[in-house]
Amino acid sequence: MFKKLGTYFLLSLAGLLATTTLIWVAVDHYLPTPPKTLMVTTGIKNGANEVFGKQYEAILARSGVALELVNSEGTGENLARLTDPKLNYQVGFASEGAVDRTQSKEIMSLGQVAYLPYWIFYRSTKEWSDIDSLKGKRIAIGPEGTGRHRFAQAIHLDTSTSKADSLLSGAQATRALREGRVDAIIATGAFSIPAIQELLRDPSIRLLNFPRAEALTRIFPQFRHLVLPAGVVDFEKNIPPHDINIIATTTSVLVRQDLHPQIISLLAQVLEEVHNGFGPFHTAGTFPTKYDIGYPMSSEALDYYRNGPSFINRYLPFWVTNYFVRLFAVLVATLGVVLPLFKFLPKIYNWFIEKYVDKLMQRLRIIHIDINNATESSSLNVIEKELNEIDKAAHLLPMGHTNLYFSLIGRIDSERKLIQNKCEAHGGAN
Repeated sequence: MFKKLGTYFLLSLAGLLATTTLIWVAVDHYLPTPPKTLMVTTGIKNGANEVFGKQYEAILARSGVALELVNSEGTGENLARLTDPKLNYQVGFASEGAVDRTQSKEIMSLGQVAYLPYWIFYRSTKEWSDIDSLKGKRIAIGPEGTGRHRFAQAIHLDTSTSKADSLLSGAQATRALREGRVDAIIATGAFSIPAIQELLRDPSIRLLNFPRAEALTRIFPQFRHLVLPAGVVDFEKNIPPHDINIIATTTSVLVRQDLHPQIISLLAQVLEEVHNGFGPFHTAGTFPTKYDIGYPMSSEALDYYRNGPSFINRYLPFWVTNYFVRLFAVLVATLGVVLPLFKFLPKIYNWFIEKYVDKLMQRLRIIHIDINNATESSSLNVIEKELNEIDKAAHLLPMGHTNLYFSLIGRIDSERKLIQNKCEAHGGAN
């Protein structure tokens, strides 16, 4: 009987291990391990988004997550990469108003992270008073699909230069401006990046003022009216010499909807670390925002911005937290399956004991018949040996089953007396 109990125990253990394995497989499917490498589509080389990407890369490395930064021509290409299921881009930058949110259901926003000014630099001995001064000028407005190109189209900015020169951007556009091949360029980027600072400090290049900037923000809701204060570039040299009105949009960090939730929370933490400070156009705490007009917000990012890191994330490293969550899920699921079984284990155990005693009782009933039918002392000796075996088996019963034990022992003693009386009747006592 106890061999069967041992077999039952081993089968139960094997079933528990199989159940735990199946639960782990299910957890691995529904709670997969976060990726260790993310592909990020940024923007033009040495632009603000590339600078942001490198800052993110340094911070995420502390958590064991690597970034692969890939340059692009701007928002249009970034959105195309993020929404293409054949490509493996998980994170990207986009400017506000670049796309209808209903056309990009595959992506979510982690919030707006910075203002993206449209800097219009020009070469002239005289100061241009307004946007009207750009009429008939040769202007490099950047490649199609970029924020600069859309901005030029929104304000109906015509260019008299060749198409090749009009599509220039970055260092090539700056070179064309200095060489006189274009009269003006539209540049985008943060105030602090070297390319913008170099143009702001160049005495031969001027920055266009937008006196009617506020009107444009009412006509185009994706635009923002910013003011570059006099002397903020170089206070000693008073650059710029007066306040300059600037048109800007905002930059958002977008992710694919299928990106791991813990990676999204980690990215939100990084965005807050990089962008939460002050700048020339905003106060501390302005970015990252908890809203995005152009794209649906990620619920994981919103939860982080509102409540901060989870209790576990405050005290455990990122990858330890992930394995802890997965292990906890397996433990809870296993207990949910195993605990109900413990209600039936005592009943199953008692059933085995009772079955064991019933078999011994059945053997005793057969022995009782054999004793009554025995006619020789030798037959009674054989029966007595079998009775001794039953007695040994009875003493193997657990102490918790005393009623069954004493009932069985009483029946064995009764059969011993019957054998003894039978032997005396035959004149052959043992």
